[in-house]
Amino acid sequence: MKIKIKVKHLVFILISISLIAFVISPQLQLYIAKKQAEYGQPAAKVKLLKSLDSKMILDSQKQKIIQDYMLENHIANQFDVYVGPSFSQFNPPDHAVFTWDEMLPHLNRYVKKSPIDDDFASATKLLTFHFKSIGQLDQAYDILQSAIERTSTEDSWIREELQLEQVQMMIEQADYSAAEQLLQKINEKIDPDDYYLQAKIDQKKIEMEIHQGHLQNAYKEVKNALTEYKAKEIDEEKEFGESEGVSVVYEQLLSMKNSLQNALDKRGNMIHTVKGRIVYSDGTPVSNAGVFLRSEEKASRSVGPGEAYQVTTDKDGYFNIPKVLSGSYQVALGLGFDQINGWTWPVNMDEWLDVGEKKTITYNITLQKLIKLNSPVNQQKITDQHILFSWGKVAGADYYQLNLGADMDSGSVSTVFKSYITDNQINVPIEDIYNHPLGVIFPGDDLSTVSPKSLLAFTNTNNRFYWSVDAYRADGKRLTSSSGYRLDEDTIGNLPFFYLKERNLTNADRLLLGKKLKKALAAYQSNYEKNPDDIHSLRMITRLIGAESDTNATENETSISYLQTYAEKTNSTQALFSLVDYYYEKQQWDSFNKWFNTYEAAVGNRLDEYDQAIYASALMKQGKIKEASERFKQVMELDKSHEFVGSWLAVELYDGKTFEHAIAIAKDYPERLFGDEKRDWFQMVQALQEESKTDPHYRKELKEALDLYFKNENKELSHWMQTTDKPAMKKFIAAVKDVR
Repeated sequence: MKIKIKVKHLVFILISISLIAFVISPQLQLYIAKKQAEYGQPAAKVKLLKSLDSKMILDSQKQKIIQDYMLENHIANQFDVYVGPSFSQFNPPDHAVFTWDEMLPHLNRYVKKSPIDDDFASATKLLTFHFKSIGQLDQAYDILQSAIERTSTEDSWIREELQLEQVQMMIEQADYSAAEQLLQKINEKIDPDDYYLQAKIDQKKIEMEIHQGHLQNAYKEVKNALTEYKAKEIDEEKEFGESEGVSVVYEQLLSMKNSLQNALDKRGNMIHTVKGRIVYSDGTPVSNAGVFLRSEEKASRSVGPGEAYQVTTDKDGYFNIPKVLSGSYQVALGLGFDQINGWTWPVNMDEWLDVGEKKTITYNITLQKLIKLNSPVNQQKITDQHILFSWGKVAGADYYQLNLGADMDSGSVSTVFKSYITDNQINVPIEDIYNHPLGVIFPGDDLSTVSPKSLLAFTNTNNRFYWSVDAYRADGKRLTSSSGYRLDEDTIGNLPFFYLKERNLTNADRLLLGKKLKKALAAYQSNYEKNPDDIHSLRMITRLIGAESDTNATENETSISYLQTYAEKTNSTQALFSLVDYYYEKQQWDSFNKWFNTYEAAVGNRLDEYDQAIYASALMKQGKIKEASERFKQVMELDKSHEFVGSWLAVELYDGKTFEHAIAIAKDYPERLFGDEKRDWFQMVQALQEESKTDPHYRKELKEALDLYFKNENKELSHWMQTTDKPAMKKFIAAVKDVR
């Protein structure tokens, strides 16, 4: 059969094909790219970049791509991985994080052609930040100036935002005269009722004072700015109703106030520079990495737009953070997956950078290769009564720490299993792993919500487990780890997963997994009564009764009896320490000392900082003040969080040491706890010293109050707290009581 096509039809078909190829296809590709980005597919990034380069995609569509995928939440998303001593966050490997090389041409075009709005301002500031970070200050200033010239009188709020960025650049370049003139110019034109913008102007003035080293003036100005801001905010609430919540600028001012107050309290009257270099262990520099200097109040939070100190490394891996206030900081890094793949930053959680004594502080960082895992790996099923954990040797390591983890319903849980392993392998009896608890997970408030998997822990033959290992020097410095990012065939190596199939689940285990907790407990108790050598049933009895007592905040004699028998039969260090903890709380010192000695022997006389702190506290409460003081001093050198410094101060003051002596301790060992309200012992002891000046019997009353606390005479201490006329002493005693 022949088909005839007229010329006009052929032309139409050709036009249609062209339409599909040059118009519809690019639009379809853009649609697919957005869908892929929505579902986190890696191909999205390539397609989005292709759409940005296509002539068939409208300018408005390109601008939307830039807004949605390059500008939105850029501070939190500009790096694939953020890691610090006390936090880590990452974007999934398939998340479309664009590099600067990819973004630069499109952002440059965007600031020249896009509508004048918030996104325009964000793009301009982002470009400015980039060129500043790579040292091209003239380019950064030109971008700002060109963007300002694009604005009109109707866009005054955008112009003012960008002019404030110019002020920031002037401050950073120490051109304070020009900065003051521009601030004055902005101030003359703003609406007097715009207290938000006024606060931002005040913020720049305060930064200028800080950069010039006028910290007292800066502190006065920030207090005034906060007071004025709150007053105007209250007036606005009265007139228009509810407030929109705490603004970024208010939080930044508050953070500045806290940092300034902390610096001045520590007599830190100068500003500092923190510099350093980031390299791999083979000497290769890590370029274009983000470096964030984070104060105590922000150290454990995710990186956000209000970071006071942030820079990027240059092509040789060097960074320089100027104008840093005295205080304690943690350094966090921002890295790409390609930079961290197969490497780790082996930083300890309690590593702090104390800025105060020196004008310039050098802080170098070396990324280390991940430790290779040998066995057990790759979903191996263990049926023997021993497990050989084996890994690659690390040069310079004095010992290793073995960690075990388990998959849970809502994630996973990992704990330290064994420390001070001197070889790169260890053969472990499987019963030791069975005895190792994972803690008790309560999604709700009562026992019925407890996670059965967390109770069964490593005795659950259906669950998948994993392990990791860390290498340490003798001084406790972590050298490297097996945990990290392994993202391709060259680095992924053996997977650290395994199953324990040596035992079979019992009927009681199945009842527990079915969340029939009371029936499970009864079954375990019945099994144990029939067979006193049934260690698994005894173990589960102690865990179930322990979980129940956790919800009731009590430990009964029955549970302690089971726990004691379990500890005696297994020599489990966790069970032994639970007994130590129980008798510490009861202040039954003979039993405490007995079980502490047993525990110390079980851990090979290698007490960690928390163990030693509990023992020091027990000595304190037994009235063994000199011994307690020596122990607390050792604890402070081991525990960089200084969680028990309040107890040490109490011991020193009880022993008659001067306030000056206690103030020096508080300054040298500041408490650094995450997730809790910080206790500023330096300020509290200073307040004690000030309060004591008008009372010759002050030290006698302080010693008597501490004596009541040491001897657990709660009723008498409560009466004193209610009747004392010494607020600083009352605050100090209340804080000491909370140490634990």
